[in-house]
Amino acid sequence: MATGRLLGIDYGLSRIGLAVCDELGISVKPYGHVNRESDETAVTIIASILKQESIKGIVLGLPLHASGDAGENVEWVRKFTKALRSVTDLPIFEVDERYTSSEAETFLRDQGEWPAQPGVLDARAACIILQRHLAGEA
Repeated sequence: MATGRLLGIDYGLSRIGLAVCDELGISVKPYGHVNRESDETAVTIIASILKQESIKGIVLGLPLHASGDAGENVEWVRKFTKALRSVTDLPIFEVDERYTSSEAETFLRDQGEWPAQPGVLDARAACIILQRHLAGEA
């Protein structure tokens, strides 16, 4: 596991949710989202964030089926991972993201923040992905 600030990513075909943690990996907060026009554009924006925020590693959600099997969405994430690797040599960790969107929606409902603005759910899901990594969940 990388030490220092990490960037959590919830990759989606429309939006990419982002979250960051502190240097000690204790607190996680939403960082916003990137509207995904293309992987190339998104990677350029994320590369800028990596430098601006002194990120030391990336945690990317892997959208497995409920059974745990990989599907077509995993292929899209792996393609995105390859694009990220073309702009950074930071470690990239994959974390099972099953049910993160529903967990994020529940969180936002409990906070009275539902319905959420576009991107808020994605950023909250990125928080959950990052928290899973920090907790040592696969």
